[in-house]
Amino acid sequence: MTFRRVSSLEDLWSGEMMGLEVDGNDILLINVHDCIYAYSDVCPHQKSRLSEGSLLGNTLRCARHQWEFDVCTGQGVNPQNACLKAFPVTVEGGDILLDLDDATFVAKENQG
Repeated sequence: MTFRRVSSLEDLWSGEMMGLEVDGNDILLINVHDCIYAYSDVCPHQKSRLSEGSLLGNTLRCARHQWEFDVCTGQGVNPQNACLKAFPVTVEGGDILLDLDDATFVAKENQG
């Protein structure tokens, strides 16, 4: 795994999300209860940016068609068979570090 700095905790407070581009990849960072999650900033439904949606507690809602995801797991809430592409993320010394080379779908059995 090769982690690289993409942001800092000062830029992403608890309860916030941020879309950013890293090496041509659209990334969504989310801070829920001081835990950082990183996903592809693309809704699996119609490829709209999830960062344009809303964050309500642990639920991320796509702005285009209201698909919902559990931020803590990346699993679909509505519909349940959807899932997000997750990136390994860690925090060191206030820096948010991301590994773009090791992305996984959180529910591989739902891909096809």
